[in-house]
Amino acid sequence: MNAAGIILADNAALLSKELTEHRTLAAVPFGSKYRLIDFSLSNMVNAGLSSVGLIMSQHYDSIMHHVQSGAEWDLDRKNDGLRYLPPMSSAGSVLAKGSRVQTLRNNAFYLRQLKEKYLILCGTGYVANLDFADLLDQHIRTGADITCLFCRNVVNSIPLYQRIGLITDHDDRILSLDPTRSEALISELTMNTCVVEREFLLEVLESLGNNPRGLTPMDALQEMLRTLKVYAYFTDSQVIYLEDLNTYLSGSLSLLDLDVRNQLFHGSGGPVITKTKDSPATRYGKNAKVTNSMIADGAVIEGEVRNSIVFRGARIKENAVVENSVVMQDSTVGEGARLNYAVLDKEVIIDDGRLLSGYLTHPFFAHKGERI
Repeated sequence: MNAAGIILADNAALLSKELTEHRTLAAVPFGSKYRLIDFSLSNMVNAGLSSVGLIMSQHYDSIMHHVQSGAEWDLDRKNDGLRYLPPMSSAGSVLAKGSRVQTLRNNAFYLRQLKEKYLILCGTGYVANLDFADLLDQHIRTGADITCLFCRNVVNSIPLYQRIGLITDHDDRILSLDPTRSEALISELTMNTCVVEREFLLEVLESLGNNPRGLTPMDALQEMLRTLKVYAYFTDSQVIYLEDLNTYLSGSLSLLDLDVRNQLFHGSGGPVITKTKDSPATRYGKNAKVTNSMIADGAVIEGEVRNSIVFRGARIKENAVVENSVVMQDSTVGEGARLNYAVLDKEVIIDDGRLLSGYLTHPFFAHKGERI
């Protein structure tokens, strides 16, 4: 494929600050053994991309430890392959408005080195099994300057295109957006996932950098819609959109629906690839009960788990009940404890007999390494 990929592994999405306190957005665990970046990377390599640039803003360790050389995705190559790119800003975790545009400008040297004609830019604020090859085909077929991805079938949230007042013509060319929406949300639209010619993007970045008229990002976007051919690409693939702790929990629990699970992990785009770990088989105690749940290898289940996601190395002790919850790697739920609508980050310890409950729209959250 004559395209390269850029993954913006930043925290620009509205995903819970608790989940991104110790890791970048792309490294957030999901689905019992995956990270969010697994889905973006898999979509790219399944479409035939062999050059992928990964931009991170902070907390590099978790994502670099997971992805490493990119060998799992066949990106550990002498030529092309995976490339880690400089941070988003020199201000560390403080990301100013429009910082994604500035990030791309800062990495113009990398864009100029690429040989591919097209670029697929992708965020990590959602998980889906998408056919990026079809996305590129539409971009070429319509002669678009920019083609933006939109999802009609979001299983746990209102589709983004409905919230921003997207208006298109009969050919899906974008005519306008709701100018009352926040610039941050519009930024998610324009840079979350889109296709553009590499040379054209370099020209646009240069022109936005100069900006002699002092246009705001919204003004620049509206002017771009008037002067350029900006198209929408609509996919009917099921998408889990992650923008806060609520949608993280509801999105995780949506994996317990067989149709959602089949489309996500066995979709037409190809397999979801992740880092291989040689964990032992899951161990179930003689009194263990598991109903409608995803349990990763290496977990120890001695109590009861209902409608929940349990990661590698987690332990649910005897007489404990975990329901409608996410228990991340190496966390422990003590004897007789009860969890309902809770999200436990990694290495959390819940002492015996604790009763912790939230609700789907307001989950209980335990920070990484916390003991309760």
